[in-house]
Amino acid sequence: MKKKPIIKNSEIKGRILVIDDEPEIGWIFSRILGDHGYDVASCQTGKEGLKKVRKFMPDLVFLDMKLPDKNGITILKEIKKINHGVLVIMITAYETIQTAVSAMKLGAYDYVPKPLPNERLKIIVDKALETRKLAQQVDHFNKCDMSLSMIKGQSRSVQDLFKKMEKVAPHDVSVILRGESGTGKELVARVIHSLSKRKGNAFIPIDCATLPDTLVESELFGYEKGAFTGADTLKIGKFETADNGTLFLDEIGNLAMHIQIKLLRVIQERKIQRLGGKNSIPINVRIITATNRDLEEAVKKGEFRDDLYHRLNVFEIKLPLLRDRGDDVIILAQHFLDKSNKATKKNIKGFSSDVLKIFREYSWPGNVRELENTVKTAVILAMDIIMLSDLPQHMAGNENTPGDIKMESLVLSKLEKDLDEIPLKTLRKNVTANAEKYMIEKILNKTNWNKKKTAEILEIDYKSLFTKIKKYEIRR
Repeated sequence: MKKKPIIKNSEIKGRILVIDDEPEIGWIFSRILGDHGYDVASCQTGKEGLKKVRKFMPDLVFLDMKLPDKNGITILKEIKKINHGVLVIMITAYETIQTAVSAMKLGAYDYVPKPLPNERLKIIVDKALETRKLAQQVDHFNKCDMSLSMIKGQSRSVQDLFKKMEKVAPHDVSVILRGESGTGKELVARVIHSLSKRKGNAFIPIDCATLPDTLVESELFGYEKGAFTGADTLKIGKFETADNGTLFLDEIGNLAMHIQIKLLRVIQERKIQRLGGKNSIPINVRIITATNRDLEEAVKKGEFRDDLYHRLNVFEIKLPLLRDRGDDVIILAQHFLDKSNKATKKNIKGFSSDVLKIFREYSWPGNVRELENTVKTAVILAMDIIMLSDLPQHMAGNENTPGDIKMESLVLSKLEKDLDEIPLKTLRKNVTANAEKYMIEKILNKTNWNKKKTAEILEIDYKSLFTKIKKYEIRR
């Protein structure tokens, strides 16, 4: 047997703990990962595993679902109590969605089926530990009292986004954020501010797209008393308010040309002059801008000043579209589900497989904001889990009547989650015959046309079901 390589602490890439009742599994991990700088330990019981978690302090745990002394789910809960930050990947010979989902909800990072994918172990471990590093960065951001809702995720594009934010934050340069509506541009600007040396001072956002041209100048620079009709008092502008802090100019491409000229002068001279004022006021402001407009094209058309563009575009960050972020959509959906459950005091347990499929395939033109609103609405409508019928019709391609939709949500929730019995007579109240037909068709298809099981779910006798199938001309 090949000896385990001796690795100095300074050379260790990560500590891996394997908890599996088959000793050869631990040996496989040690043989494959040892040469790549990983320190691997293994044990065969849950009790030993918990001791190792305390003493060995692993970065990543591979945990078998079936152990001789304790269930893997139980051990997972205990591990998370000891060290919430450690990543856990479940090992299972029973590759089922139910097992995976229950483990993931309790905090498991992922799961791998037996037999182990030996050729991919290093890739799996590298990716998991990179995710752990990202999670630590997120924890750091969260200490800044930031809500990172819109930029949660594990995709490469989100990891790159975090790295860029972390790199540019300490340097007092202008940043331009590019991205479609709903991608979280203001949130990113706030994170950059919170990680900068200006974090103890003001962060002032202003949406250039919502301000009329006549008000932009007074909002940005303020005005003196009597500067114009109606200026009854002195007004401090956003630049002065943000002094020693950060000014976030959203939708910068909407600024009128005469405002662009004044903004350029402020950036160059680091001074402002209030409307109606005679004295220049020195300011020390970091400017972060955002746009979903093609500024290069605007410069070519003469709609945006070239010199201002280059002043603002010192460091550029492109925010990823939700449709390009892979399974981040599922991570975000679960986050918004937890958030909405708390807000509505409901306990919606998850999403049906059809909904998850829709979430992965939908184009999300409104990006993360659209996903959050979709989940919020679905939580209000759902009974136990979020079904297709709880989604907007344009998303699910759902052409059912409102009665059909409510019926499907009630009955399929019962069918898939084995809820408390729901009498058919209660469900049928105020529901059209068309909805009843739709309900029977759905359950027949779900049970693979097992009429006995369908009748039991509907709480009607077999003869009544047969009569209704004939009445509604329901065919397989």
